[in-house]
Amino acid sequence: MMSRALLLPTLFLITTFLSLSATAGQTYKLRLYFGLSVPSGGAVSLQQWQTFRDEQLAMTFDGFNVVDSVGFYKGKPERSKIVTLIVDETDIPKAKQLAQDYASQFHQESVMLVKLPVLEWEFVRAQ
Repeated sequence: MMSRALLLPTLFLITTFLSLSATAGQTYKLRLYFGLSVPSGGAVSLQQWQTFRDEQLAMTFDGFNVVDSVGFYKGKPERSKIVTLIVDETDIPKAKQLAQDYASQFHQESVMLVKLPVLEWEFVRAQ
């Protein structure tokens, strides 16, 4: 059991670290789930997706990853694209705007956005 004399300095250090981390600028992993089915019928074509990716997504963010996926919406499978971004707090409004633009342009009910804090990341290079 930790003595009270040790507990208070430990709590102070943890609180100080957390507050410094918050002010230093948090990094986030965003995942955007773009459905390729149109709820009223039809689908977003590969050409339409590529145009959106090249003219909107790539013009908004320098780097990202795209994964082809099969998602389920209202119990039915649909093709989808999952885009992963590593961003700071200032880029989150841009990602939300991009999701809104896609939803409007392709008649989607929504685009799901998942935001997770990144605790550690690095680039591993060849030796």
